[in-house]
Amino acid sequence: MKTDNESLDSSGMPVISAGERALAVIEVQNTFSKHCYYHACSRHVDELSDIWVKEDGHYGPTAKWTSKMGIIEGMDQIRKFYGDHLTEHLKNLLASTSRIMPEIKNIPENLGVGFGYEMNFLTTPIIEIAGDGKTAKGIWYSPGVNIVGSVRDGGKTGMKGEWRMTKYAVDFAKEDGKWKIWHIKIFLDNPPPSWIYENGKPVSMTAEAVRETEEGHPSSAIKDISIRVNEDPYKPYSPTQAQKLEPRLPEPYYTFSETFSY
Repeated sequence: MKTDNESLDSSGMPVISAGERALAVIEVQNTFSKHCYYHACSRHVDELSDIWVKEDGHYGPTAKWTSKMGIIEGMDQIRKFYGDHLTEHLKNLLASTSRIMPEIKNIPENLGVGFGYEMNFLTTPIIEIAGDGKTAKGIWYSPGVNIVGSVRDGGKTGMKGEWRMTKYAVDFAKEDGKWKIWHIKIFLDNPPPSWIYENGKPVSMTAEAVRETEEGHPSSAIKDISIRVNEDPYKPYSPTQAQKLEPRLPEPYYTFSETFSY
């Protein structure tokens, strides 16, 4: 029987109110905005603890990370990739920087020195809250800037910088009363040409310099990560191909079993 403060859909199923839906949209936006702030300062472990579903919770085993590198499933694997692997990478970079510049001590407080800086902006959000209030879907355009240190180009050392053209598609789950990231799918478009800064001035950059930087430091943590091949990878923009509407736009739904997964 319907109570005074309960809404029903056309099939008689209980649905959240318009006010609850509006609040959920703001909370989902705030959750994913936190991702951009954590990512910018390399606080990956803190991000996983704060805004991702729990590893030992209901949604943990089916959590998913999809990008051009492949598909990682399960919070235990995502933690190894986004937490352990990147933390080891930061430690390697700090150790290298400390050897070159002894005034920078190799101590936990300096973790992140030498890594660079990445800023992502979230624009054009489309957020859909499930009728039962348990899950949500959202997509964003995300132009941004990525700056990486220690680029050697023709014997010179500088800062590599590039524009990032990204689209995010995310499924969220409400866990312990908070909206958490459950599935994330990352679409990377081809960025404009990169640049290097040396002594505050832009310097031309060769492909060899980019390759040397991106090879970086090997991490033993990534060897233990199960990465499944993405059989349908996103095709970045090209003037020789028609663009598709990707990611798929969120659609109204009542419960997650009725909709698609990012």
